[in-house]
Amino acid sequence: LLNISSGLGRRAMAGSASYCAVKAGLDHLSRALALEEPGVAVESLAPGVIDTDMQQQLRGADPGRFTEQARFQGLKDAGQLQTAEDTAARIVRYLLRPDFGKTVVSDIRDA
Repeated sequence: LLNISSGLGRRAMAGSASYCAVKAGLDHLSRALALEEPGVAVESLAPGVIDTDMQQQLRGADPGRFTEQARFQGLKDAGQLQTAEDTAARIVRYLLRPDFGKTVVSDIRDA
């Protein structure tokens, strides 16, 4: 069972409380499921920073209301955003690893 989490499930960010809470809850749900079903490979995976509509909204936010706006714009400007296609391919490779599910909460960038 693969759950797609986020780095923001592990690090809070002002202006994104609901998103952070949902992703943190998904991480913890994965931990609980792994304990309840030890024979099932369960992992909550942060896929990295992807160039999505959400990223576009964050870059376009009012910096006076969203203090992280410059950081997200900097990621785009520096070419540090992954494409959705590349991310999907990385996730499929990750799922096929023999150690999938050994680390319940993980980040694809650590693989």
